[in-house]
Amino acid sequence: MNPQHFYLHRISPYILRFGGQFGLRWYGLSYVAGFIVGLFLLRYLSQKGLLKLLPNDVDALLTYLIIGVLIGGRLGYILFYQPSLLLQLTASPPFWGVLAINQGGMSSHGGFLGVWLVIILFAKRHGVSWLHVGDAVVMSAPVGLFFGRLANFVNGELYGRPSVVPWAVCFPTEIMNWSTQRLNQLTGALAEKGFIYDSTERLLDAIRNNDTVANIVQPFLTPRHPSQIYEALLEGICLFAILWWFGMKRSRRDGRITALFFLCYGVMRIFAEQFREPDAGIGYQILGLTRGQLLSFGMLFIGAVFWYISMMNPIVKYNHAQPSHQKPAQGKGSSHPHS
Repeated sequence: MNPQHFYLHRISPYILRFGGQFGLRWYGLSYVAGFIVGLFLLRYLSQKGLLKLLPNDVDALLTYLIIGVLIGGRLGYILFYQPSLLLQLTASPPFWGVLAINQGGMSSHGGFLGVWLVIILFAKRHGVSWLHVGDAVVMSAPVGLFFGRLANFVNGELYGRPSVVPWAVCFPTEIMNWSTQRLNQLTGALAEKGFIYDSTERLLDAIRNNDTVANIVQPFLTPRHPSQIYEALLEGICLFAILWWFGMKRSRRDGRITALFFLCYGVMRIFAEQFREPDAGIGYQILGLTRGQLLSFGMLFIGAVFWYISMMNPIVKYNHAQPSHQKPAQGKGSSHPHS
């Protein structure tokens, strides 16, 4: 089917551009939005007595989470997907590939690991059960995942596999992963019309801003699943609804919501990856699975472990009508008394 029959992605990744590759990006705003909404949700849980932390402690928890998400997400991306960044040195800022966050590169799996490490550190320092805090944190996590996936769509990254569904999208950013031969065919067609670009970034900018260039390029593109939107709906909205449905119940065991998070996220991510193009340079791996699917099977295992741990904890009854900010004493897994 003719690619020109489908939507051509021409959204700029910049809210405000200062020049070159520097500016205020939608991707960065998605993190800010996720942290702000997450803070309000954690405060709400505290007010309802479902998170037994003082308001000031909730604000401190957010600081820990920001550090965990950013460092864990970046290191996870490097270790799981692009270890070559460890050896990438440049003459211009930020000088080291690991620090080049302006070029993207964050891993949700790495972010989860970073978050859990800081939750354990926070709980130990504040004398609370880490499972209790973790349950509250995972209830707010889908908001950040939702905004992050929308930002992935805006950036035109992590796009889907080829498809001819009516809502398929042509992503010009796929050009960055083309072979030299295929790219030469496109640049040749552009040169015939008088359009010559010395870099892929300049070409992408032209596609976003010049209708003529966009019309020349689109027939060379492949219609694809907007898998970022699929993941935003699954990992964001659906996961949020499931966790809050169970999390707002008056009686539950510490660690049970965390277990549900890892189990549900693992299943949803494995399913969504069926529509997502494998990462460039990695491709399909054992049994035809993607790297994201393999890591998500690990999430299922972690979820099962948390479920087992939660079974050893007593059932806790929460009184929504009378919020309590008393800190539960730290104990084995959970510190709440039997109901």
